Amino acid sequence: MSSKLRVGVIGVGSLGQHHARNYSTMKNAELTAVVDVSPKGKEIADKFGAEFFTDYEKIVDKVDAVSIVVPTTYHHKVAKFFLEHGKHVLLEKPMTATLAEAEDLIKLNEKKAKEKPQVFQIGHIERFNVAIEKMREMKMVPILIEASRMGPFTARALDVSVILDLMIHDIDIILQLVDSDIKKISAIGVPILTDSIDMADVRLEFVNGTIAKVTASRVSPKRLRKIRIFERNAYISVDYIRQSMKIYKVKEGLPQGRKVSWTDMMELDTFPIVKKEPLAQELNSFVDAILNGKVPEVTARQAYQALKIVVEIEQQIKDNFRK
Repeated sequence: MSSKLRVGVIGVGSLGQHHARNYSTMKNAELTAVVDVSPKGKEIADKFGAEFFTDYEKIVDKVDAVSIVVPTTYHHKVAKFFLEHGKHVLLEKPMTATLAEAEDLIKLNEKKAKEKPQVFQIGHIERFNVAIEKMREMKMVPILIEASRMGPFTARALDVSVILDLMIHDIDIILQLVDSDIKKISAIGVPILTDSIDMADVRLEFVNGTIAKVTASRVSPKRLRKIRIFERNAYISVDYIRQSMKIYKVKEGLPQGRKVSWTDMMELDTFPIVKKEPLAQELNSFVDAILNGKVPEVTARQAYQALKIVVEIEQQIKDNFRK
């Protein structure tokens, strides 16, 4: 393979167009093809110097790798085509609409990878948020985790519930933070603006005793993306949007037997973080894994675990709502 990777983007809507933009600026990758069923695809292709197609099968000989950014219901079909043809694939989250489809892609990729190295990465973009990367370096032992992901209603991703669209980000991060299996899931949610679940509140209980409380909503007037991790005598607060992190710690040598104020008890540490575009970090990681034979940052099996949890959450909410 040439040191410069030929990359195509299938689906250039609100997110896919930024895949195309980022690939077009990379030194070790060349955006050779853009695929979309909308006339907008031609505009994006022309803007970033790529060839335009309306049929993804037509680009198979023009690319070494693809980003698949189509509606979730098409993930399995499109990803399967490129994996079968030995192409490296970055598939946006959620991995697929069903667990059976995800299992099929994993088995296919592992079979093809035995013939030739093949990178199959899933687009869990928050893994590449510099604040989350910094937080994971802390090696905390969580007792309680609280995550909130809310925003105004938009017309995108209406083929899936808010759980598959938004909550899955935090579920994936939580699974990376807690080294334990889940013992119990308690979930409630409601459809408000669509026929699917638009707001959900979930409690995860892990075998090791950790509790995670996760909320997601697409009917909130304000956009919010935050996660807090509590451990003995300290907690970390991360703002995904601002890419900022604060650590609150209990001060040493507190006097006993008297009332003290918050400022007397706690000390705050902040960390200078240089903001970076998470999508750019993600796509560079994908290209680096291909060119240097590395394991992708987000493997299909890791993404399957997050998908398995959110599918169970979704089913529990639907069952409770029917009752």
